Amino acid sequence: MAFTLTTTVSIDSKKLLSKVLQDKGFWTFAAMSWRQLYAPYVPMNTGELYDNVAFAPGEITHLAPYAAAVYSENKNYRRDKHPLAGAYWDKAAAPLLLPRLIDTLQQRIDSGALLLSSD
Repeated sequence: MAFTLTTTVSIDSKKLLSKVLQDKGFWTFAAMSWRQLYAPYVPMNTGELYDNVAFAPGEITHLAPYAAAVYSENKNYRRDKHPLAGAYWDKAAAPLLLPRLIDTLQQRIDSGALLLSSD
């Protein structure tokens, strides 16, 4: 005997998107995840630029006093520890690694960590 079940689901996608966009914990997780992915692109000699990092929602700050110069001018580092290293390391990593970041963030949302169903 054939049986058909029809279900209708109504999802307020604007409301869910608003919750994701406003979740500071999610965006701090996003920043930490992105830094972990692009880390091999960060120039490294002593490790200060690589290790001395602060996170805020959607922000990564490399705290070494020379971080801005290395980022924009590609100065004072060697590639023997990080062969992929160079200026604008986040932009260099993006073509290969942004899809992985998106997958990681989607997994975080799918895990229920954001409590999207609550009001």
